[in-house]
Amino acid sequence: MNIIDTSSNIKLREHKEELIRNIPLFETVGIEYSLSSSDYTDVIFQSIPSVKFFIEKEQLIDKNIYSMGPSTKNFLSQKNFDSICPDTPGSEELIKILPSKSDDNKFLIVKGADGLSEVFDHLSKNNKKVEEISCYKRVKFKSYDDIKESFLKADAVIFSSTFGAQIFFEEIYSSDVKAKLFGISNRIINYISDIGYESKFIDYFTNDIAESIKNSI
Repeated sequence: MNIIDTSSNIKLREHKEELIRNIPLFETVGIEYSLSSSDYTDVIFQSIPSVKFFIEKEQLIDKNIYSMGPSTKNFLSQKNFDSICPDTPGSEELIKILPSKSDDNKFLIVKGADGLSEVFDHLSKNNKKVEEISCYKRVKFKSYDDIKESFLKADAVIFSSTFGAQIFFEEIYSSDVKAKLFGISNRIINYISDIGYESKFIDYFTNDIAESIKNSI
């Protein structure tokens, strides 16, 4: 079986299975940003690149740190920072575990230039002190011609972002692609469904992701 993982050049996990090949569909690039203060009590990271391109790591010492899901939590752990994350990745689930009673919290949300603002909107609506910064952007490749053939030979394709799925259908997909599609979150599954295609959820952190995919096809 030939499985393609489309995660970006920051790998969410190291694949030990020889059946899985990593072919990113975009790259992440750091951009300039500035912090208005340093007295945040809570810092929220919405993605792995938001951790990578956040320069002021010293600002995280003695702060309450939150991550959008297990992949970001694992990447923070590699940087020696513990964080709290929801059991199910996503803004809606993260909001449920944020402190809601204290008025003393001051939140910093770190994300990408085109990232979701659902958490920021929720905190603002509830009169919380919150700042949102973007420290990176996602950039499409100039051409996808050199990787199209790999997808024609794939039995399964894994998407770790809606942006990756969007690029796949805009730049790569044709009726010749026979691969089954998998998303690592409900948001990705819903996006693929909304544009008229079928996909299945896959637990990206299962012990044997290749076996799980084989069993679901």
